[in-house]
Amino acid sequence: MTPSVSLRSLSACLALLPVAAMAASAAAPAQDATAPSEADRLDTVVVIGDRRALASTQGLSGSLDAITRSELVNEHVDDTSELFNKIPGLYVSRFNQGVINSELAIRGFAGDGETPHAALLIDGIPSNLHNGFGEMDGLFPIGIESIRVFKGTSDPTVGLFNIAGNYRIDTRAETGVRELELSIGSFDTRELQGYVGIGEGAFTQAYSLGYRESGGYRDHTDLRKRAVTGRWAYAYDGGSVALVARASDYAGDAPGYLTRDEARRTPRSSAAYANQDGGEKTTRHLSLHVDQRFGAAVSLSAKAWWQDFERERWVRFSQASALQNRYDDQRQRGAMASLAWDIAPRWRLDAGVDALFQDVVEQRFGTFGQVRRRDPAAVLRDRAYRFDTVGAYARIGMRDGERFGWNLALRADRIGGDYAQFSASGVRSNRDIYRFGTILQPKLNAFVGLGEQWQLFANAGRTFQHPFGAEAYTSGDRDAREVSINDGWELGARWRPSDRLEFRLSYWEQRAKDEFVVVDGTARNVGRTSREGVDLAFNAWLSERWSLWGNYTTVDARLVRPADNRLAYVGNRLRSVPRSTGSLGLRVDATDAISARVHLDHQGDYPVNEANLGGRYGGFTLVHANLDWRVGPVTLGLQATNLFDRRYEYVFDQSENGSGTIHSPGDGRAFGVSARYAW
Repeated sequence: MTPSVSLRSLSACLALLPVAAMAASAAAPAQDATAPSEADRLDTVVVIGDRRALASTQGLSGSLDAITRSELVNEHVDDTSELFNKIPGLYVSRFNQGVINSELAIRGFAGDGETPHAALLIDGIPSNLHNGFGEMDGLFPIGIESIRVFKGTSDPTVGLFNIAGNYRIDTRAETGVRELELSIGSFDTRELQGYVGIGEGAFTQAYSLGYRESGGYRDHTDLRKRAVTGRWAYAYDGGSVALVARASDYAGDAPGYLTRDEARRTPRSSAAYANQDGGEKTTRHLSLHVDQRFGAAVSLSAKAWWQDFERERWVRFSQASALQNRYDDQRQRGAMASLAWDIAPRWRLDAGVDALFQDVVEQRFGTFGQVRRRDPAAVLRDRAYRFDTVGAYARIGMRDGERFGWNLALRADRIGGDYAQFSASGVRSNRDIYRFGTILQPKLNAFVGLGEQWQLFANAGRTFQHPFGAEAYTSGDRDAREVSINDGWELGARWRPSDRLEFRLSYWEQRAKDEFVVVDGTARNVGRTSREGVDLAFNAWLSERWSLWGNYTTVDARLVRPADNRLAYVGNRLRSVPRSTGSLGLRVDATDAISARVHLDHQGDYPVNEANLGGRYGGFTLVHANLDWRVGPVTLGLQATNLFDRRYEYVFDQSENGSGTIHSPGDGRAFGVSARYAW
């Protein structure tokens, strides 16, 4: 993508703002069902979809965004992470390498998996792998109620991986609904999704399932994924208890990476050396959720869970390298509880405690030749370790109606565990975990209402980046390493000139010391870093049938003081972080039965190394669209992604000067048709 395309996209977004303001102000005064109500005036959340479906904002101020069911219902994706691409300031790294398919990123951090920086919670349950990757491919769109993203450092309810914010997915639990959807599309894609919600009394049940297979845009990218979820809940006077079970598997071939010239000439090709690349992953999950009220002022929420993430990959990175077998099995057990107490009409005190226990097996072996057959004598890595975390927080807050509110919190986390490594002959060597001590993290959220239209908000907080894998353990001095500390703040305003129009604008900064990246399991200290940016988001309900939403963010992420004293890098941009992101969406309900959506998705380019050499890559502007026609109980859909067939790619540099870039082209234009039956 050329810079002029990015400029035109930004100009188009900004040019629509005054048009939206005038149109919304001139619209009829009746409030649309999805527009914000007066009760929402002190919340800073921006919702894409139906605001009424949004869960509590948990006392957070700042960049909190949500996508609700009314927008998710039309989505059909290979990777669940693609559902997030409308969120302001969020970008997706699309590796397209089988079970290692994509990763989300926010707030000036790279999305290549080397700097995990955001916690993933599904129904409130932590769902990151031990290395920080979020595992969400066990969910299909039909089973998701809403997606929420909080960008910032001021959420005290999460500790591990909550460096720049968190992603929350809430699954469906509604009853009296039965849906079945079939879809087919480009690249031999076939999909089946279903949801059933049963029960009208105290006992309710909800089930969702999904099956998807595709031949893929590139050669050697066949995939198949299956998932099923069950939820059984019992509500009683003052509380409820629910059991959730989920199982999924995902199998996919990997096309490997191409050179720059190959990616330009033959973007649909697969690297010849990667003809054995691919793998499988499975997820098993079981959780218990209890909510209880004690009178009108006190409420308790508790969760306990067990889950297992298993992955096996066969991977070869170049013609000169050999095929490897990589296997990970991660079992997690955890529990959390939180208590909220309305101690006075305007005052609330809440506190929580959580614990997560991870048992990880991490193995890498050579193979017999270049075929998928493990050689047990060729041990590259054979590790087994335990990684335990315990955290707690307390928060006190005050809210004076619609005028102002604030809350102040303190969170503390501790890390423990042990480690063993095995040689080919079975010899065991042990390590102890570093003594990180108690990691304290103060947090602050505040907001002030100025009249009927304006609200100012601010937040600040401290988070931490911890080492993982073998890098968290040592056979030497246990006090020789500390966690990396991140401090951040945000200041912004929200403007609602009418019931049909809202804007949110903020400026944020985040600073880190001793930040590190993890390259193929080995940590490398980056040094002191600085990140800052501007977030703009708006919603406009132009009429009862027309709505418009958009966002644009800028990011400036730089090296302040490199750890290795490479003074030439001071002030350089951090690699793999796009300079800007943007989205623009239009929904038109032509009739009660026919609706159309158009979505423009923009990402700026980025340098591929800290030297900022070798050019910039990764920028794109894509357009997606869909059309729905409801005929009785059946809804027919037509979807188009990358409508104008624009070229885009994920690029990673294996060198330090841009000479070793490897390229993974993104999907070209694709179409799909679907039929959803509801009864």
